[in-house]
Amino acid sequence: MMIVRKSEERHHTGNENQKTWMTFNSANQADPLQNGFGVLKILNEEILSPGSGFILHTHKDMVVVTYVREGIIIYKSPLEKPGLVEINDFHRINVTAYSVQSAVNASTVDEAHVFQSAFTPGTDLLEAGGEKKIFTLTERKGILKLIASPDGKEASLKIQQDVQIYSTLIHKGNHMIHEIKPGRSAWLHVVKGRILMNEMMFSTGDGAGFSDEMVVSFTAQEPTEILLFDLGSQVPEEIKPGLESKSQPASV
Repeated sequence: MMIVRKSEERHHTGNENQKTWMTFNSANQADPLQNGFGVLKILNEEILSPGSGFILHTHKDMVVVTYVREGIIIYKSPLEKPGLVEINDFHRINVTAYSVQSAVNASTVDEAHVFQSAFTPGTDLLEAGGEKKIFTLTERKGILKLIASPDGKEASLKIQQDVQIYSTLIHKGNHMIHEIKPGRSAWLHVVKGRILMNEMMFSTGDGAGFSDEMVVSFTAQEPTEILLFDLGSQVPEEIKPGLESKSQPASV
């Protein structure tokens, strides 16, 4: 089963200082993806004007991974000292329930482009502190580069959940295949560009979830950047009927 979430179906809020696109909107009770896709609960895209920022409130313990695609932000959390997260940085922080995390664009002249994902933790006790690593464009070009994993293998961020995060930048015509092992699911997000996947066209901001599938397979139609989340569980059975009814709107 593949569920499609087109860019325009994301919940959009914002003003002249901040623009936010939420792949999963917890306030929309009519959306079968209200509570995320498996353990992936939040996938937000933020564009911040100079000096502006955003605040993340969670009602549960969460593992949060932030990717700064453009710019520099100051990330603040009760569990660590404020620090700079710069372009091509991926930052992981464990967040306790009802704590407040915030990020502010550190530049006085340039916008910041930020992606933030959050997962329910795999254990009851979250380790304190955070971790930051840079993954250059060269490292991610032409391959699915492992960004985060439960054991921190291949110099990836160590994440307290059975999740593997990949990033890639591919040229037009490049074809990528990622195996989904039995009992797992996956979510793909087009950061920028255009791909052909399962005979459907996906463009900037579009996403798709995979459950009971063997592979994620796609071909770039132009230079494209992708985030891929390999999730260590299937989608809950109770939300599958709602997802299946919404799985057809993508354009061929």
